Amino acid sequence: MIIEHGAGTKDKIAELICEGRVLVLAGDEADLAALPSGRWIGGTAAHFITAEGGQEANGRIFYSDLTRIAQDVRLNHFNLTEMRQIGRLHPANGFTIAIVPGFSELLAGLSAEILDYEGIYSAPLFGWVSAVSAGQLGTRRPKSFAGNPVGSAEQAAVMGIALPDEFFAQLHIANLFSPGTGPGIRFANPGFVTDGECLIGGKPGNLARYIEAKKIDPRLPLVADHEGALINISIISSCPQTGRSTFLAPVNPALTYRFAVEVLDYQHEFSRLLGELGPVSGALSCVCVQNYEHAGLHEAADLPFQGPVTFGQIAYSVLNQTLACLTVSHNAEDDTGPGSG
Repeated sequence: MIIEHGAGTKDKIAELICEGRVLVLAGDEADLAALPSGRWIGGTAAHFITAEGGQEANGRIFYSDLTRIAQDVRLNHFNLTEMRQIGRLHPANGFTIAIVPGFSELLAGLSAEILDYEGIYSAPLFGWVSAVSAGQLGTRRPKSFAGNPVGSAEQAAVMGIALPDEFFAQLHIANLFSPGTGPGIRFANPGFVTDGECLIGGKPGNLARYIEAKKIDPRLPLVADHEGALINISIISSCPQTGRSTFLAPVNPALTYRFAVEVLDYQHEFSRLLGELGPVSGALSCVCVQNYEHAGLHEAADLPFQGPVTFGQIAYSVLNQTLACLTVSHNAEDDTGPGSG
């Protein structure tokens, strides 16, 4: 394979780093913080998909090895102001990887702005939103790492990869959801949490109480159509008693959301979607924690992709409840297919 994947102890990963390998890593913060400096970026993740199926990090680090294709490598830790220039920094032939800390102000800014960045579509921009386990929410912050053992909760780890002329990169997105026909929902303020009111069908309402009253499937995200790009926002909790709803990515007051079309058999439909995606076993991939749980990926074997389980995916924009893949192919190969972008 052009891109190789695996999982190992921090000692094994340290050996790969010391060999000069170009790596993208996912694992527990303590394990990533124990690694030597080198040509790698990483983000915290509690689970990942390997060739054996879904696994807990639990002292192991998932890696994708890009050494074979990396003609040139650039590493940075960027704040929001620096991320606004990311489109201008894309390699002429290659791609950019960004790992953004979950629940960060940086993620909130990116979610609101990124589709308007100059040059954002000039090369594939792939990445993911770093995560922690459900038990660590509220006590541990997701982190990113950019070539050294110092993690950040408010900077994106960015790796630019220039490819040899004989290769090209392409993004693929598998999204199970489309906007339903229910009322449009708009929020007055951006953020990961709303304690109060929104407009539902143009009238004041409360999202958590609306979900309870309409018996909406809690697995369904909100979906907005942003100039043809579908933006999912996953609801990770809603309490009708307090009126509070918490989202995996921040809502955008400029967008109108609708609940997704109902999915009757989540696991079956996600499997069908994977079948339509095409061959991505050697791709850089990441999958949302919501899909990991609701599609039963933690129990699945022989999945066609490998990668971290994340709080969001980056494929030009910031996404929830999708699978994002970046393939690298020889120019002579035809790598077009469903979900390509």
